[in-house]
Amino acid sequence: MTNMTTSTKKDKENLNFFSGNDSVRDFLNPDNNPPLPLVEIPRELNPFVKDGVHIYAKLMNFLPLGNVKSLPAYNMLLEKEKTDGLIDVDNLVENSSGNTVLSLAVLGRLFGIKNTKAYVSHEVTWGKLQLLRLFGTYITVNDEPICPDPNDKNSGIYLAKEIGKKKGWFNPGQYDNEANPEAHTKWTGPQLWKQTNGKISVFCAGLGTTGTILGTSKYLKSQKVSIITVGVARKPNNPVPGVRTPNLLKEIAFDWKKYVDHIEEIGTTESFKLSLELCRAGLMVGPSSGFALAGIINFMKEQKKSGALEKLKSKDGKIIACFICPDSPFAYIDQYFEYLDESNFPKVENEHLLVNKPENSKKKINNANTVVEIKAEDAYGLLYSVPIKKLWSIVYNGEQIPVNKDALIVDVRTDQEFEHFHLPGSRHIELSKLVRHLPRLQKDAKDRKVVFVCKTGNRSGTATQIAMTRGINALNLVGGVTEWSRLNLPRVRPNVCVTNHKVSS
Repeated sequence: MTNMTTSTKKDKENLNFFSGNDSVRDFLNPDNNPPLPLVEIPRELNPFVKDGVHIYAKLMNFLPLGNVKSLPAYNMLLEKEKTDGLIDVDNLVENSSGNTVLSLAVLGRLFGIKNTKAYVSHEVTWGKLQLLRLFGTYITVNDEPICPDPNDKNSGIYLAKEIGKKKGWFNPGQYDNEANPEAHTKWTGPQLWKQTNGKISVFCAGLGTTGTILGTSKYLKSQKVSIITVGVARKPNNPVPGVRTPNLLKEIAFDWKKYVDHIEEIGTTESFKLSLELCRAGLMVGPSSGFALAGIINFMKEQKKSGALEKLKSKDGKIIACFICPDSPFAYIDQYFEYLDESNFPKVENEHLLVNKPENSKKKINNANTVVEIKAEDAYGLLYSVPIKKLWSIVYNGEQIPVNKDALIVDVRTDQEFEHFHLPGSRHIELSKLVRHLPRLQKDAKDRKVVFVCKTGNRSGTATQIAMTRGINALNLVGGVTEWSRLNLPRVRPNVCVTNHKVSS
């Protein structure tokens, strides 16, 4: 009779079968799982097929917990356990609004730790918050500083570290715990090397905690020093889950730059759009996967333009490029409809018959014939008469903003959003307060065009409609400040966040 109290090595290796008291922990141990899929993307999503470039998606969403962060979460707990550091620990605490703390909450119980507490950003989406609660995470929403600093006593990183010093608590500290990148040196790097038979030429990953890119690249470069690593950073004010802007990467203690050869900056729309296309092609991956693919495509464009693409080819004339797919799209469904235009989605027939139909103000705005929209590039020409480089200089030096006399900018975001950054020369009126300010706005807007601005063009679309009913010549900025920032058009920010922008003329 088979002993069912422990999982046998034969069962795990041959049948992916786990039983006994430690069955779930054995199942979640990366050493006991088959290699995660490495799948070449379809030809129609690869602009460089004729150049001999083969682009492969490393599907980290096939991990048992469905996300790439479960590897460092497991390894951080494992390494602490090896030193008896988890004895008498009943509580984990981490600064994370997503997959890291979700994974810690599940894994912690299997390491004998009952509770997990998360410090989450006040900007976390409601869907992600509910997902964390679903997995039993205790949550404290933290009003994060505009430009976070790990040494800032108000930052979630600092708060988690302080609580982690208390008896019975452990803060894994994903931002500076070496067990984070080491997880990918142990597992991700070796898998990619074996799966490509050592022929990988380019490796690409998004830059979040930088553990994935650091650990994986460290292993790959130890096998073949000529491998090119491409890190992908988020364009300023362009939301993409799990990755950071160059400014926010300053929080990270790891020496990730040592292992990154090129950096690409990618925005919100292209990340969600490519993720959508990957999903429809049969690869169920989230926005940060589209983000990484956009990064590798940009890199290849630059190499081809400079004539350097040929240098990346192996003897058989091929270039093997791999990018990381951190998770699935399912936690971000609402965001696809927020950041992508309705034209990306099939229409619903007989929609009026739905009983549980949520309000979709964006759809109403886009379908409203009365709303006039203006693209960011056109809005710049309407609002300012100086070149982009000159306006950046004016903003940086704190000089008076030269908004054209026949134009007015009204930002309808919240106080905090406006304080974070805004278009030069903007007037701030929260959408909820717009009606009471309309008489003054009508007076000031006489013979002027008023450009309404918000995060993505949703709230500002509502504001545009309201203003037009009062006879104001109103325009809605398409894509909002997200698109404006993606194009790196000038923005005013707090002094603590300002860096000297070098903008090509």
